[in-house]
Amino acid sequence: MGDTFGDYLRTIGRVPLLTAQEEIHLGLIVKEWKETDGPSRSLEKRGKRAMNRIVTANLRLVVTVCLKYKRRLSQYGHDPMDLVQAGNLGLLRASEKYDPSRGYKFSTYAYWWIRQSINRHLQEHSGNMRIPPTLTNLAQKVHMAQSVSEDGTTLEELAGALGESSKRILHALTVNYRGNTVSLDQQLSSSDGSMTLLDTVSDGIGPEIEEDYTWMHDQMEILSAPEFDVIRLRYGEEKQRSYADVAKLMGRSKDQVQRLERYALIKLRKKIMPMLNPELTTWSEQAKAPKNV
Repeated sequence: MGDTFGDYLRTIGRVPLLTAQEEIHLGLIVKEWKETDGPSRSLEKRGKRAMNRIVTANLRLVVTVCLKYKRRLSQYGHDPMDLVQAGNLGLLRASEKYDPSRGYKFSTYAYWWIRQSINRHLQEHSGNMRIPPTLTNLAQKVHMAQSVSEDGTTLEELAGALGESSKRILHALTVNYRGNTVSLDQQLSSSDGSMTLLDTVSDGIGPEIEEDYTWMHDQMEILSAPEFDVIRLRYGEEKQRSYADVAKLMGRSKDQVQRLERYALIKLRKKIMPMLNPELTTWSEQAKAPKNV
């Protein structure tokens, strides 16, 4: 996390926390201000001052909640300060709705508002396209309804159960499906941070596995039939056969199989090595060439 986030933490760390009595007192002032129709200027001023005190004293709570999303921050490349600001909006909403007379602490009440605001922010900004939360929530309801259904449900049945039109449900599913994009710059969780999803995508230029040894198979035409059979039986399958097994399959002795394999490998090396190391071949030819006196 950058220096901006660090400076923000140091700034909010200087704000003193509220005692239980201060929390109740300030909460009652805000409640009176919000519930009064046409509040006086004095009450409005006191209410705003009390709400500001509640919010600033609980900014560290927002950071604590945001740190729970640290993995998703790195995954989607979000700026931590954007997530903090989204959480602060939830904190503001909680300070407006808080009722101290219910007996629970403000932090317990505000936690869920902060979390809701952060989740909505991630929901709207996790893809390359911004999808309205109403469509995302509708698509989630459809998936939940389909998961609990044993026999499957039709589009008309889903529309009736959810109180939506078939056209809107189909639109929500289509938008969420097309908006489910992933950035190629996304870091892989199993890596040290230097490997991204783009590194795993092939450009289509490199040879495929089936093509790697095709050229080598063509070079085996120089072998005699017994030599070819030995190489095929010894190395043609994933599990290499022993000399005894190959000898039994070919009706030959073990020594004969070993001799055929040795001759076959010598032939293949002479044919393939110049192809793999053309520079060595050139140097060898130059060394053998007669020098002018």
